[in-house]
Amino acid sequence: MTEKEICDYMKKVSGFMVVSVVIWCILIVYQLIAGIITIFWGYGVGTLLIMVYNIITVIRYIMNIKVIRSCSNRDEAAVCVRYFENQIPVCWLFMFINLIFGGVLGFIGCLYDLILAYRVKKKKYEILCGNEVPNGGEFRELN
Repeated sequence: MTEKEICDYMKKVSGFMVVSVVIWCILIVYQLIAGIITIFWGYGVGTLLIMVYNIITVIRYIMNIKVIRSCSNRDEAAVCVRYFENQIPVCWLFMFINLIFGGVLGFIGCLYDLILAYRVKKKKYEILCGNEVPNGGEFRELN
C-alpha cells in the first residue's frame, strides 16, 4: 500500500468505527431505560454502572476515531494496527460476558468491533510493508 492508500484505508476504518459508536450509543440508551425501570429490584444499579463504563468507552473510541482518521503515514498506521490487535482479546471477553448475561445488543456491538479489528489485522502486512509483502500478500511470522 502506498501512503495515500493507507490514508484512505484508515479513513474508511474510521467510518466503520463511527458505526460502532452508534451501536454503542443505542446500547447506552437501552441500558439507561432498563436501569431506571429495574432500579428498585437491584438489577438496575448494575445496568447503570455498566452504562457509565460504556459511556467512558465510547468517549475513548471517539478520540481514537479522530486519531485514526488523521493517520497520514506508515508509522501512524502501525500504531493504529497495534490498537486494533490489542482490542481483539478485549472484544472476545466482553462478547462472551454479554452472551452469558443476556446482553444481545452488547454482543452485537462486540461482534461488530471484533470483525473490524480482524479486518484491520488482516491488512497489517500490506499496511506495514507496502508493496513489499512477500508471497502475494501471505506472510508468516517467525517465532
